[in-house]
Amino acid sequence: MYHFSWFQLLEAPIHVLEDTLHASHDDAIRVLTSWGVCLFLVVLALGARMGLNRVQGSSDADKYVPSAGLGLRSVFELYTQAIFNMVAGVLGKKDARRYYWLLGGLFIYIFISNLMSVVPGGLAPTDNINTNVAMGLVVLAVYLVAGLKAQGAGFFKHMMGPVWWLAPLIFAIEAVGVFVIRPASLALRLFGNINGDHAVFGQMSELVPVIVPSIFLGLGIWVSFLQAFVFTLMSAIYIMLSVDHGDDDH
Repeated sequence: MYHFSWFQLLEAPIHVLEDTLHASHDDAIRVLTSWGVCLFLVVLALGARMGLNRVQGSSDADKYVPSAGLGLRSVFELYTQAIFNMVAGVLGKKDARRYYWLLGGLFIYIFISNLMSVVPGGLAPTDNINTNVAMGLVVLAVYLVAGLKAQGAGFFKHMMGPVWWLAPLIFAIEAVGVFVIRPASLALRLFGNINGDHAVFGQMSELVPVIVPSIFLGLGIWVSFLQAFVFTLMSAIYIMLSVDHGDDDH
């Protein structure tokens, strides 16, 4: 289906992406949207970091006090604290610091990308399965590296189970779960919910174009937040399962 997007104002780059990636018009717009979201977040992060550096460079006690109001630095402080506490509740503070770069980045990228589905003329990168599979594979790669770093050969030993003569079967089942089901579940859950919400919002806007769509617009914003939260939480749980196996002795 063809959708209008404000990115149509950039017709030349869209056509280049269509030809280079052999992608549809909508998918080319999604790629540009993803790049735009990344650039937007980088600019915001640099602005927040500059504000933090200015405060830390001061010699008075103000650098230990949160800034007043909802400035850029305050918003990032609130975001960092909230996501860190959520991740620390799963991984513990030590591992939360170690993997916050991934989990904190995933949440804010997915949330902003999801919101593009409720922006007039916007197309969410996360309503394309390729984007979500790519993020799921990144989580899988971190899962494997974290598990091998924390357990060494014990990582694969745990996948074989406690009974040696069932080890090949158990390993095959565990391998399917680790390498296929987990990243696929992350990708498909996000893909299905964002597409479903977008479809409902579009249909209701056509059926009842006054007042009612605002209700589904609010629902879309909630779904955007919830799906970013679920993806991040599930990723944290997967990493926790990789770095912490207290049942290796049985």
